[in-house]
Amino acid sequence: MDAPARSSHLFEQIHEILWGKILQGEIEPTQRLKDVEWAAKLGVSRTPVREAMRKMQQEGILIPLNQGGYEVRSVTMTDLQDLYRCRSALEVQAAREAAEHFGPKVAKHFTGLIRMIDRALERKDLDLALALNGDFHRDLIKQSGNVHLLGLYETIRKLTLFYRTTLLNRAKADTDRKKTYARRFMAGNKEHRAIIKALTEQDGEKAASLMQSHMLRATEHLNQEISK
Repeated sequence: MDAPARSSHLFEQIHEILWGKILQGEIEPTQRLKDVEWAAKLGVSRTPVREAMRKMQQEGILIPLNQGGYEVRSVTMTDLQDLYRCRSALEVQAAREAAEHFGPKVAKHFTGLIRMIDRALERKDLDLALALNGDFHRDLIKQSGNVHLLGLYETIRKLTLFYRTTLLNRAKADTDRKKTYARRFMAGNKEHRAIIKALTEQDGEKAASLMQSHMLRATEHLNQEISK
């Protein structure tokens, strides 16, 4: 295994290595991680590994164990519903506030993202579609101009990506589930278009209502994926 480059921010590099392996499915939910083992694998001391794992605990990805070490968070319906209720509250308000200053240039940016998601889905590149979907939602939060909304969103963004990627990895392992996931993604992207249309018309209440419905349907879809 390639060791991270030496620097004063070694723990951040280790954090990215571990995070990448979780997203790729190489480290799975409920898997136990020990700093001593990963220090040996990466050829570094235990200190930066502990710091990296502590950061991942703060992000909600790792759960500390009484016997030492950490466990990768499991994906449960209750956790997902709680997380998406938080996301929905933030994104509904962001849509409402974004309408106040949503000009043609901004609309063009979001329309471009929607088209890029469509093209990724046409190529059956669900990983890229998921990344672009994240860009869409994060950029919409930014467009609200509310730095507090953005700050709150950033605290749950990584955990959201963890859930979405874990469920996508499961879906990709089964042809029928992958097709279902892709169809839901296409439907969600149509909902994106309706949200942007409302924002272009500067109808904040309509955009907020559409976003609330969008988040509810996304939660229902992911719950179905968990239950399979």
